[in-house]
Amino acid sequence: MNNPRNFDDKTLFINKISYGVIVGLMTPLLFFLLNYIFRFKQYNFAEYLRILIESKKLVSVISITIFPNIIPFMLFINTNRYSSGRGVLTSTIILGILVFIFYFIQ
Repeated sequence: MNNPRNFDDKTLFINKISYGVIVGLMTPLLFFLLNYIFRFKQYNFAEYLRILIESKKLVSVISITIFPNIIPFMLFINTNRYSSGRGVLTSTIILGILVFIFYFIQ
């Protein structure tokens, strides 16, 4: 008899590294936009970016927006979508490296 808890990794819906990378890149973007909407809505988006660059807070804001990637990562891992979880982890590492580089450029 088949046990419903024994899933084949390939039969799960949305279990691809590419999907995880897309989710891992979109989540920080979403939180970056939410930060703009809730904290700086009196400015237009170009002014918001200018303020962050001039105050040297852009790298800090970007690094904080990477943290919510833990949510999709844990959701993928807990639902046995390990390939998608690897994709989220990959995009998080890439964004972390970019933040590290931008920290020294700024």
